[in-house]
Amino acid sequence: MNLAIDLRMATGNGENSYAANSRLQVWISPLYEKAILETRPVLQKAIEEVYASLIISPGSKMVVSDLGCSSGPNTLRVVSEVMGAIRAYCREQEAEDEEQRRLSVEVQFFLNDLPGNDFNLVFRSLDCYLEKHLGVEEEEETSPCYVAGLPGSYYRRLFPCRSVNLFHSSFSLMWRSKVCT
Repeated sequence: MNLAIDLRMATGNGENSYAANSRLQVWISPLYEKAILETRPVLQKAIEEVYASLIISPGSKMVVSDLGCSSGPNTLRVVSEVMGAIRAYCREQEAEDEEQRRLSVEVQFFLNDLPGNDFNLVFRSLDCYLEKHLGVEEEEETSPCYVAGLPGSYYRRLFPCRSVNLFHSSFSLMWRSKVCT
């Protein structure tokens, strides 16, 4: 069996889609919320450390990859968590150049899943999600944010060496059987 081809979700957002029918998504949602709350301090600290190391170099880019993103209700949650942590970090800074610091680092997200994932559904919902959850319409400016899909199995190398600042995975690393180098 070829896992990258044979093990995939039903695409779309229709009556038979994964996004609409996954009992695991619905069942995990409360667990996911609990996991987010319990791991948020660790995630926030990691985000702050990476961001702080990057703001000293103007024009820097923070690259975040969400492994096993799927195409359900929780797909863009990591984007929201990372951008929220960056906004909170910037508010805590008391430097006079806070606005420049906040805008000095661009954030690039790679949403990874198997090639059968419905990335079209993810990207159709992206603009609405960003406005609703990231306050894009608010007057408070935030770091520029870019989102790209990266189909492929994380059983093989997905990125060049040292090209990602932060990897995130929720409920997908249980599928790992070995560490790839």
